[in-house]
Amino acid sequence: MSGFTSFSSAWEAEVHLKKKSPVYGYVSETLSSSMIKGAALGNFRKDLGFSSSPDLIMAVGTSLSVFSLDAPGMLVGHVSSAPVFANILNIECLQPPTEHHHRSFAEPHSIGLGSDLCVALAEDGQLALLSVEEIGGRYRLRTLEKTAVLADVEVENESLMLRKAAIDPFSRAIAIVSWINHIELLPVDWANRSAAQVAGYSQTPGLFRSRICIDADGAICDAAILSPLRSEMQRILLVAAVVERTNRHINLHLYESWVPGTSHRPPLGMVAKLPLPYSMSTPMYVVPLPDHRECFLLINECEIAFVSTPQILSGDVNIYHQPIPRLPNGQPDLVKAYCVAGTKAILSAHMSDSSRRPSEPLLSSTILAQKLYITTQSGKLYCVLVSPRPHISLTRVSAKQGSVSDTMLSGESMLFLGSHSHKRYRNADSAEASPDYLFVGGDCADHRIVRVIEDSSWQEPAPWPKHGPMQPNEPTSSLDGSLFWSSRLALVNQSPISDFMLRPEASYWTSGLSSNGAVNRAQFGHGVRVEETIGITNAESSNVNITPTSLWSFALPSIAANGITPCVVVQQAGTYVPAIRDIDGEWQLMHMLHQFIEAKQLVSVDSVGFSDAANTGVCHVVCVTSESVFLVKSTAIALAIPEPSPPVIISCAKSDEVFTHGGILSMTTDDSIDSVCRNWILVAVRTKQMRSAIRIISAPAAEYIDCQMDQEPSVDSFVELELPHEMSCMRIVSVGKTNFVLVGTYEPKLYVFQLSPCTNSTSGIIASLVLGVDITEHLARLETSTIVSSTRVNDNIAGVVASDACVLCSADKQFLLIGLRNGSMVRLEISGLSLCGTPDSSRSASDQDTGVPRVLSSELIRVGPVPVVFTDLSPSSFVSEQRCELAASDTKHCSGIPRVLVLSESLFIASLSSVGTVTISLCVLHGGQQIPEIRQVVPAPPAWYQDRYSYMISVDGAQHTIFCLSADACGTVSLLSIDTVAQCHVHEIPVGIEPRRVISDKETGLMLVAGIVPAFPTSTSMFPTSSLKAIDTRDGHIHAEAQLDPYELVHSLEKWHIQGPKSYRYICVGTGQYSEPNPSTQGLDAAPRAVGGRLVIYNLKSTKRKSRGKSEKPSRKQKSDTTGNAASGYELRYIWESKRSAPVRALAHLGDSYLILASGTLCVVLKLDVVQKQLIECCEAELRFPASSLDVRGNVVVVGSSRETVHVFRFVPSTEDPGSVASLQMIHSARFGVNTADARCLAEDLVVGIDTSGYLYAVGAPDESREFALDFIMGIHLGTECTRVKMGSPVRRLSLPTHVLPWDRSEHNQLPGQQNAYQQIPEYSVIISTTAGALWTLIRISKSAYHVLHRLEQAMLDMEAGHPARPLMLEADSIARNRQSNTGSQLISENIVDGTLSRMFLENLTDSEQAQVLDRCPDLGQLALRLFSSPAPSAKPTLGALEYVRLLVHSLNSVCSC
Repeated sequence: MSGFTSFSSAWEAEVHLKKKSPVYGYVSETLSSSMIKGAALGNFRKDLGFSSSPDLIMAVGTSLSVFSLDAPGMLVGHVSSAPVFANILNIECLQPPTEHHHRSFAEPHSIGLGSDLCVALAEDGQLALLSVEEIGGRYRLRTLEKTAVLADVEVENESLMLRKAAIDPFSRAIAIVSWINHIELLPVDWANRSAAQVAGYSQTPGLFRSRICIDADGAICDAAILSPLRSEMQRILLVAAVVERTNRHINLHLYESWVPGTSHRPPLGMVAKLPLPYSMSTPMYVVPLPDHRECFLLINECEIAFVSTPQILSGDVNIYHQPIPRLPNGQPDLVKAYCVAGTKAILSAHMSDSSRRPSEPLLSSTILAQKLYITTQSGKLYCVLVSPRPHISLTRVSAKQGSVSDTMLSGESMLFLGSHSHKRYRNADSAEASPDYLFVGGDCADHRIVRVIEDSSWQEPAPWPKHGPMQPNEPTSSLDGSLFWSSRLALVNQSPISDFMLRPEASYWTSGLSSNGAVNRAQFGHGVRVEETIGITNAESSNVNITPTSLWSFALPSIAANGITPCVVVQQAGTYVPAIRDIDGEWQLMHMLHQFIEAKQLVSVDSVGFSDAANTGVCHVVCVTSESVFLVKSTAIALAIPEPSPPVIISCAKSDEVFTHGGILSMTTDDSIDSVCRNWILVAVRTKQMRSAIRIISAPAAEYIDCQMDQEPSVDSFVELELPHEMSCMRIVSVGKTNFVLVGTYEPKLYVFQLSPCTNSTSGIIASLVLGVDITEHLARLETSTIVSSTRVNDNIAGVVASDACVLCSADKQFLLIGLRNGSMVRLEISGLSLCGTPDSSRSASDQDTGVPRVLSSELIRVGPVPVVFTDLSPSSFVSEQRCELAASDTKHCSGIPRVLVLSESLFIASLSSVGTVTISLCVLHGGQQIPEIRQVVPAPPAWYQDRYSYMISVDGAQHTIFCLSADACGTVSLLSIDTVAQCHVHEIPVGIEPRRVISDKETGLMLVAGIVPAFPTSTSMFPTSSLKAIDTRDGHIHAEAQLDPYELVHSLEKWHIQGPKSYRYICVGTGQYSEPNPSTQGLDAAPRAVGGRLVIYNLKSTKRKSRGKSEKPSRKQKSDTTGNAASGYELRYIWESKRSAPVRALAHLGDSYLILASGTLCVVLKLDVVQKQLIECCEAELRFPASSLDVRGNVVVVGSSRETVHVFRFVPSTEDPGSVASLQMIHSARFGVNTADARCLAEDLVVGIDTSGYLYAVGAPDESREFALDFIMGIHLGTECTRVKMGSPVRRLSLPTHVLPWDRSEHNQLPGQQNAYQQIPEYSVIISTTAGALWTLIRISKSAYHVLHRLEQAMLDMEAGHPARPLMLEADSIARNRQSNTGSQLISENIVDGTLSRMFLENLTDSEQAQVLDRCPDLGQLALRLFSSPAPSAKPTLGALEYVRLLVHSLNSVCSC
């Protein structure tokens, strides 16, 4: 059938296996949620001491994360994270008490109880006490104690309706506040908390030994624990705002209790009750004032009120309050978040600064006012000063000029981070006002660090009254214009993700609400920074203009402190420019070397060590040209020497020879007297007969060079390795103490020669062939196991020639990477490469016997469009003495994780992990942008960064940053720093609307975003409108925009490409038309009613055309629906529309000429008649319930239903036969009552979908007897509402895991053409987005892998309480309940594993703790050994059970992680 393409994936295996194999899945969180539910600030890391900066613990999505703060408002980085299987309500910092008052972050503990603790309250009633502990140089969160709150309270519907956990300012008690009736007070017994209970797993009562519960007899608005008088520190006062059950009046209840260990321990009882005035609305927050004893604030929707406990005890209903400024339309501006920010000294009224005597202290003339910050619903920030006189002053904090709009500062969570000195108390004598730092975050806004500063021109406001309250009608804006704020992005908030698209270069997802909406562009990879751009300066003239075509870097010995001076040689048009960096960091021309190489055809250049024992900085530079090999005596001094020494020629090419490659090898020879370091020069020789050889020349000693300067070169003494074909590449590598040379030829083959020192030989070295690889033979076997199949391998023999090769090896793994000229890369796992025996000199390159090393497994991966080149990241550019030290060491020359740079138009890093997997990750500039085209990359010697970039090197010596030198296509030579840890780099593209759907247009390269424009408070209608925008992803420029009709919301967006004699490309928008409710007749809570929908078709056209004659006048529709920027060159032109009776919820293109839409209960197939300019309805299918989603694969259509799960149709187009009509034929249906939000077709009889409550499920045909009905296969709850599901990869990361099987080996061998493919990862992954801003990945795994992971999950949950393997917080039976839907037990599935626990096993547990988990489940180790066992019956496992479990988890996470 023309126009319909076939598809296949790893999910379709059950089709080939005749549906006899069940499907198993592994789901893991790819992109963590960014929704912050709470934050706590404290000194949580004990080993850092309390004089250091505090840490920030945040409840982010479904995990708790620890962040470090270097300075106020400076988030250094992520410290640790741990998942929680519970809905966190809020978290607080519990500080061990000091002797007299609550501790500030700069004060040490006075009683030595350790670091601060974190208290987390879950929705199900769990109260967890957490700490941050250090294990092996890493930090992790640990549960010290857990208790169930309100356990003895009988509630209806089994819901406690908890509101929050309120912490006493002096850490004496915790109050659990419920929305309905109950408050539970938990006194903190610090005296009975022993050190053994803190460090061990004991669950005996610790801090919470007793609890007191009261019934408030009404709905509780909010409650808080107050600061007592200094003379009554044993007294606990609690105040609550309660809506009485009987009369619905709002009263303030005051309760009293005592701390544990005192003589008075009565139960928590009510002391007094104060009715609030009828003019006051319901309080939203009760805010205690820590520095004003027994005082608090009440914040409602329109005012702030000051109340004290004496006022409650006396029954005084005259409450002082100040109004909160309203919105321009008169509506209240609700307070969304608040934080207490210390105190501020304010001058009193009776003694101003002008009347104060010099002898009188300033403290006697000031009032200590409590300072707060509040944010409102409109995004405004206010500073509130509260005096106990009482007096409340609200100051509007304006945005600093040049900052973002001051109406965009919004969030549901706000935390005071401190002032510049990290102190909550400032000296009243200090005239300098330290800025305050706030953390503001929320559900749908970016989390920002806000800096509040006072204007330098600000004058002291009018003095406050010393006695008596101010009247409510007195001015409250006396400080307006004095405070300003500026902010910077701390954490990107991508919630909610309404839609996303997966592209090879990057991924895009929508985020934000209202006008704060944006599209996030994400690239996974290693962050790259440009540290400096190298400009070579001639000592006699101006800068040298460099257009590099070749680049070399090496080091010269120096008499400076570091002993090494960096050098670089750059090839420009027709000449070579060597340069050296002087003491001042400037790059100067090396005249001594420049005069000898500028007119030659240079092949390679490097240094070989000192010339004399005096260490004067003079060394010899080896230069390999196309004709000769010579040494130049050079120095680290950039200026020219009056009489430079002539070069010493080591070897010359014959008349029919040309040198094509060169390199230096340093090895240590063991003599009976001493160990001697020797250097050899390796050159590749090519003859006119197109034959090649490797010539190994012994580099002469420095003494010989000095005495032979004026003599002719002697007869060459070298070892030559003949090659049967012309050489294409050569690289010298080291594996432990063994040295190899990798040689690629045009056969195409790759040879591995071992080089060993030999004292009996005249050249001092012996070479032997240990491995030969036929590239074409491996490519024939690897054709079916290509990881990325977007570009096919070039069939031309020249395309599969090796362009470069390198080795990645660890203690037990060796991998050979072969880069090809067609942009592909072959990975070969080699055994025995580091165990080569005594070399045999009789072997030649044509021998078929490859010795001990052999190939175990192989993979093929497509990297880029140009030949692949590797850059070894080992410190190879050292002088010879340091090379020999590395050669003599037992460790591999590349410290840390073995890795190499891979260059093929883009820049990648290939690394070998500790569990034996090779991963290739893209390198991107910080900010999510891609690196410009790089022509060449060379490693940088340590001297380039040790003196200027030493802060990037960790203390233990492991390098966390890679430094290299690059030359791009523009001729710029730069020093780059590359992060060794790959992560997701997100770049935010503001769109100015609330994005709902996003797609990309390949022809123009623009991104199309459809969203809603919110109604402003000043507008006459509160109903939002919709628009469509064409945006450039590089700079965020809006090229075109189309406005939709009023009272119309966008629901779907799709591209429609019509192929025929002439191709057409259209943008289709599906909308819903609504009627605005009338509040006077339908009520305030009435929702808009859908009255219809539209299918609107646009054409994205370029306006850069030559005008011919007069331009046509646009039509009415073009005037109203088309907006474009003429200078931008694009416009959205209205084409057609089709009105429907219901909103168009989904769109999908079908084949070459058809479009299918879902409107209400109808699925309609449309065809566009371009000649007649009309849409023709071909066929339709009617469902019983409204359709919610569409997906098309070939001619198979999957329709998601709002109540009947999914339906599968087959579209049959009409033919040329008379009477033939198109039709939608239902072939499958699954009716489980799931409210499907989106569904995708994995195979004709396998569908994966999500429902609106966050349930991920898969349905498929069980056997041929029930072909029509789809049976339930697997399902799992993701914890939050899901929005979209698609297939692909969220980031461009090329991962090559070993031993990850998507199905059992027995099943795998039954597939057609798969008998020889031993390893393969799933070709497609299923990506799910949520409203919390998270992305999840679902992949298919084998039955054996599922059983290993399932046993691992059970073993972790079966560990004793308090063990680190158990989750921090876990709802009762949450893991089992996570596998069933709310619709009933019929959807319980045991075929899917949540990867959260397995990732916690790999990242948060020590080796001993992991072994304890395996000991808990006896058959877990046996299952792991069986999964990774060799096909040979007699083969023994090379690793233990624990190592295999780590390998499995790491491999799966490498596919799923972002």
